[in-house]
Amino acid sequence: MKTDLRKLAAVLASGIIAAYAVPFSAAADDLPGVDEPLYDGSYYYELNEDDTYTITKCSATIVSEIPSIRNGKTITAIGDEAFYGCTGISTLKIPDTIKTIGSHAFYGCTGMQKVTLPKKLESMGDYAFFSCSSLEEVTVPDTITKIEPLTFALCDNLQQVNLPDTITEFGEYAFYQCPAISSFRLPASLTTIGPNAMGSWFSIKDIDTSANSSFVYENDMLMTKDKKEIYRASTDMKGEVNIPDGVTNIRDGAFSTCAEITAVHCPDSLTAIGQEAFSYCSGITKLDLNQGLHTIDFGAFMFDQSIESVDIPTTVDTIGENAFAYCMKMERLILPEGLKSIGVKAFMACDGLKQVSIPKTVSSIGENAIGFTVNDSQVQPVENFTLSVFAGSAGEKYAKSSGLEYTVTDRNLKKFAFIAAMIGLIVLVLVFALVLMKRSKKTAPAAARKAEKTAKKQAEELKEEKNYKKIMDSDEDDEDEDDDEDEDDDDDEDEDDDEDDDDDEDDDDDEDDDDEDDD
Repeated sequence: MKTDLRKLAAVLASGIIAAYAVPFSAAADDLPGVDEPLYDGSYYYELNEDDTYTITKCSATIVSEIPSIRNGKTITAIGDEAFYGCTGISTLKIPDTIKTIGSHAFYGCTGMQKVTLPKKLESMGDYAFFSCSSLEEVTVPDTITKIEPLTFALCDNLQQVNLPDTITEFGEYAFYQCPAISSFRLPASLTTIGPNAMGSWFSIKDIDTSANSSFVYENDMLMTKDKKEIYRASTDMKGEVNIPDGVTNIRDGAFSTCAEITAVHCPDSLTAIGQEAFSYCSGITKLDLNQGLHTIDFGAFMFDQSIESVDIPTTVDTIGENAFAYCMKMERLILPEGLKSIGVKAFMACDGLKQVSIPKTVSSIGENAIGFTVNDSQVQPVENFTLSVFAGSAGEKYAKSSGLEYTVTDRNLKKFAFIAAMIGLIVLVLVFALVLMKRSKKTAPAAARKAEKTAKKQAEELKEEKNYKKIMDSDEDDEDEDDDEDEDDDDDEDEDDDEDDDDDEDDDDDEDDDDEDDD
């Protein structure tokens, strides 16, 4: 009997244990394990090594204030992408316990109009408030020394930015495309402005540099103290713009959205035009680029729809991606010998261009670089467009691979050279003949006079010669007469001598006769 009771007790006990075991196990599954984040219905938390919490994710649809403590532990950080795309945030107060805001933390919180940052905040990651399109004002605490890349980019309604003098650097695109900013104060300690940090500011009118010793704002342009680099220009600039002598670099986005500029003249000192430097300057019709320029970077003149003609200087070796994209009125483009690289879509949608020559020196041409446009979101060749290329060059390869019409320049080079030489020779002969005819017309009277004079001289000489001969002949006759007279005299003398001889002979005869008589 006792044994049966013991068995019954054991069964009951095991049943009770089994009954309680099931709900206990189910409840244990809901508790956070060692590696699982804590969740309170609105936020997920992660325990840090210093026994503090980081908010890693928000699941609440409406948020106005972030807690500072959870389960007795301090919340010190907002993790990467923690509030990514939380459109239910309108006004947000971040507690002073927060020291770190991670990358993309409030990315795309399009409903956020106002945010209060913690006083002891030490760092904000890149993209922290990217595309918070309703945000109107932000005040950064003096514990921050750098605005990271793209932190406040695409904040379309951001009008007021209050920055402490402790800021030393703006990362690239830090305030890119904040079109509502009309005035801006540079922090005293700022020494570095990254690429396009202030690009596409459609409404900027004034930049206060009074507290800063690294930059100056003159003639509506923000420049380095030595005036060698231009970082940002006022959108109030109008008409022709003469870049000051000595400027070597126009930084990214410097003149972007200056829609009332009509012409740009670059000094010989300029060597580089940065990314989107003159993008969306829809009023530019004249572009005077200088010899000495080497680089035209990404999107430098993108969407400058009024540019009609471009002569790339012979010193340029690189034309970046989208450099002249959507310059729809461009009708003339001269690419120089020495150019090496043409980037992707560099001349995309330049619909006015119908013929372009690619230099033999070009070794790299990006996809859809030239000869293509966009219609109904479709990329297609520009109508009646032709490339002129060299045989075997990168230009010919690009034309073939892109299916563009093209002609080979050097294939008919000898023929053209021969024709040109023949034309030149014919012209030279004609010119020479004309010159001879003109000379003959000018020299004919003189030649006639000279011939007449020569003939007269010859006649005179002939006459003199005849006179001389006549005189000589008369002299010879006189001499002959004298000779005859001399001969007559000689004859007379001979006769006298003969007579004398006869006399002598007679005398001798007489003497002989006398002698005989004596005998």
